Amino acid sequence: MHICFVEIGYPRPTTGIVGGAGTYIKIFANQLVEKGYTISVICGRVNNNSIFYSDGNINVYPVIEYGSLHYFISKIPILTNFSKLVRYLETGFKVYRMLRIINYKNKIDLIEYSEGGDFWLALTKKFPYISHLHGSAYTFKKQSGNSISIGDWLQRRAELFFIYRANKVVSPSKAMLDFVEAEMNTTLNADVISYPMPDIAKEMVPDIDPTANNSIKVNLIFISRNDPVKGGELLINSIKQLPDSIKNKILVEFYGYRPKSDISELNCLSIKGFVSRDKLNKAYQNADICIIPSLFDNSPNTVYEAMAYGKIIVASSVGGIPEIIGDSRNGFLFEPNNIQDLINKITDAIELVLSGCHKKMSQNARERIIFYADLQKNVEKRIAIYSK
Repeated sequence: MHICFVEIGYPRPTTGIVGGAGTYIKIFANQLVEKGYTISVICGRVNNNSIFYSDGNINVYPVIEYGSLHYFISKIPILTNFSKLVRYLETGFKVYRMLRIINYKNKIDLIEYSEGGDFWLALTKKFPYISHLHGSAYTFKKQSGNSISIGDWLQRRAELFFIYRANKVVSPSKAMLDFVEAEMNTTLNADVISYPMPDIAKEMVPDIDPTANNSIKVNLIFISRNDPVKGGELLINSIKQLPDSIKNKILVEFYGYRPKSDISELNCLSIKGFVSRDKLNKAYQNADICIIPSLFDNSPNTVYEAMAYGKIIVASSVGGIPEIIGDSRNGFLFEPNNIQDLINKITDAIELVLSGCHKKMSQNARERIIFYADLQKNVEKRIAIYSK
């Protein structure tokens, strides 16, 4: 069986945004290869502009990029409202054309797209396809309280047409599925399946205990793409309002997110930018607390990874995050966009670590995510969908 995944953020060796959806595909595709499936991936461009490379036994076609037509339309009054829709259509046409090329070489049996997909495939239904509700820009804007433009609305109409026409819809969280079904005013043919965690998650244990030595400060980390919806500014403002007695006991590291506000007086905060996977794994290992302050989110991979490493979680109770964490035995949840509640939960987490009583919550978090996102059970659920 030949399955093709379409996701701009699939992990590539030279460049590009890598998100939770891309990481999921990488994990799942390798499992499918082991079971004898033929796997192709269409993703975003790489630095050398090649249009094909092999990622082990996965055939990767890095061809997704924006065309120029939408740019010119965006400069024309009135027509500028259609520029996002045009960008969606022209990008989708490139993907659709590549699908036909791949199919000519080796017949495609099924395609899995990230949410908004490709209007042209929805229109022609040349291949059966699954829409994976990772979260559209429109949904994130709306649920985080940002304004929606006419252009956003028009593009979303095309995306919803794609979702409606899908043979199957899969979402990593019930919350995201509920949002989309409410938006469409219909019940979709859908399954909720969490993201999978690789078997190595069972081996993810800290190689040091930062609190074993009283001279070592409590280490907090925030890992995200450079996107305001991830709540970086909310976190910065909460750190600023922590009492000095707490700030003197902590180190805070940001990975990926670049602050917009002035952080010159926050001596406890350091900005690391984007780092390699190995360095990120080391950051997890060295941390005590992982903070996920999202204004809105679906099922962020950071929560899965931090729990697998046994970190104390402080996360926004928004979207699908509560579904991952489960209950208060496994981590701290704060009211979305509530700075005082975030300050309180960060303080509670720090005091828990300093008291040495955090190990039970740490173990609970690891056990929860190993059960919730078990790789083999996850793969079995997805293959069952493919087999229908």
